[in-house]
Amino acid sequence: MVDAEIQPPPPTLYSYQPGVNPPQPDHGETRVYRVALDACEAGDAFAEAPEWEWLTVDERARAQRLVRPRDGRRFVLCRGALRVIVAGLLDREPGAVEFRSGPGGKPILPPREPGNQPPWHFNVSHSGDLALIAVSRTRELGVDVEKTRTISEAARIVRSYFTETETEQFHQLEETARADAFIRGWTRKEAILKAQGVGLAGLATGFETMFGVAELNREFAPCRPASIVLGWSLWEACPQPGYVAALALAHG
Repeated sequence: MVDAEIQPPPPTLYSYQPGVNPPQPDHGETRVYRVALDACEAGDAFAEAPEWEWLTVDERARAQRLVRPRDGRRFVLCRGALRVIVAGLLDREPGAVEFRSGPGGKPILPPREPGNQPPWHFNVSHSGDLALIAVSRTRELGVDVEKTRTISEAARIVRSYFTETETEQFHQLEETARADAFIRGWTRKEAILKAQGVGLAGLATGFETMFGVAELNREFAPCRPASIVLGWSLWEACPQPGYVAALALAHG
């Protein structure tokens, strides 16, 4: 049985407001910022958005390589929000924030001194017109958000990336429940893998998160039936209608 005293406090969900510097999280708090990616006065002309001026040359090039203008807009707004949030944590200007690649290419902040931990841990996920940015001073983490929708290849994906026990659970669900359950199972897997800085291939079948079927709330709650997986505290929420999210937080 898990000792309740070492459970990390529940993550808190906040709405990011463009142009407003978010307050610092409380000590020990894990904060997840909800970022709207459809709110841009410049529309899909993302190079005219205020966030554009904070981006690096590489970030701008990445946005311009995206085929659809709406995807460029989403990238610029998400990256701009990340820079504002992290800049507030570090007391810097958004354009002065430096990111590095960690394990598996996971973006991290450089440590204050060689060999030390970064001053803040963060992770980013986006789907459709919603992004989530999770931050913690003390705990490594991973976050994933997905727009709820029917995935035609869900059964095949389950066979490839989920365990036999999970596959059995999935096929025991009522057909009408499978679409949402699949998305929730996928976000759980992704959150843990993103926290570790690794990809899905060959690794997702090494642990079980199972499929969520109970109703989700707006605030984060422990995943059921497994809230601790591979040493990660696993949480999920419905951050806004039509989306589900999972957060993996280093436990203990």
